Amino acid sequence: MTDKPMSWAKAWRSTWIDAASVELDMCAMLLRQLLCKRLHVTPALAAEMIRAGGVYVGSVRICVPTVRVSEGERVTVYRAAAEIPPLEPGALRLLHRDEACVIVDKPHGTPAAATRAANRGTLAHALVQRLTQEGVLRPYVGLVHALPAAGAGLALYTIRGQATESFYQDFAALPMQRSYRVRLRGRFPGPSIECNAPLGQSPTGSWRLAPSRGAGEPREPRPPVLAHTRFVKLAELEEETLASVELTAPTWDAIRPHAVALGLPLVGDGPQETGILCLLAHTLAFTHPHTGATVQAQASLPAWAAAPGEGEPVPVDLSEA
Repeated sequence: MTDKPMSWAKAWRSTWIDAASVELDMCAMLLRQLLCKRLHVTPALAAEMIRAGGVYVGSVRICVPTVRVSEGERVTVYRAAAEIPPLEPGALRLLHRDEACVIVDKPHGTPAAATRAANRGTLAHALVQRLTQEGVLRPYVGLVHALPAAGAGLALYTIRGQATESFYQDFAALPMQRSYRVRLRGRFPGPSIECNAPLGQSPTGSWRLAPSRGAGEPREPRPPVLAHTRFVKLAELEEETLASVELTAPTWDAIRPHAVALGLPLVGDGPQETGILCLLAHTLAFTHPHTGATVQAQASLPAWAAAPGEGEPVPVDLSEA
């Protein structure tokens, strides 16, 4: 690994993972000591890797440097985790807050929840730190709707302390009105265009177009899900189209395969893309499952998402935000 700071996207793609089994002479070592010996790093750097969430013992992420390891345990290290700076809790832009949930306006480039590589530098981690500063004992947060790190917009979390039983499913199963904005590569005739292609879910949970199955071919592990996505034109911008999106699928993931199926991929979407993804979780409305109150929120508009004459857009560059 180089000493050059690594971005979130680069850290997530990184294949520089060290994995080893704990040997007898290392038994009962502190995890921090084990990393120092096997990776030849300083105790401070080893502790940073651990606190940033880049170290696993077996399949469990360990964030405490003083945990002891046992013979035969497998330790996996994402070195880049130590290079990811923490997100300042006070910088979170909260659009709604009550005792059970919070809605955060997520900027481009910031993960909403922990990734495999680390948990530091995410909205969820910063939110936990903020609740801790407010005196909540061992706070827990749960992201209700997934949102890609490269995208932006509304991120809804359930929040609770250790003395409260989880009510995450109360929100996860709740009918909600959600709208998105996207910028598409290409144009389409008329005011709107729709796609009803069924979706399949991979073993990792991501959504894709359900493959057609011929006679005698094996079935998909999970049955296809009927989904409807409607792209409503807001503006045509040279060879691109700004559109609002109405969808019936469980998550935003339906937008990507349906846009590709229509020949209108999202700007910023692709294996070679390294910038922002032109996807915005724009509005959210639901009836609070505990109080019965109506909760509504609207995200700020990045420059790419604003139609001509529509408000004052915020800068896309996070350094300017």
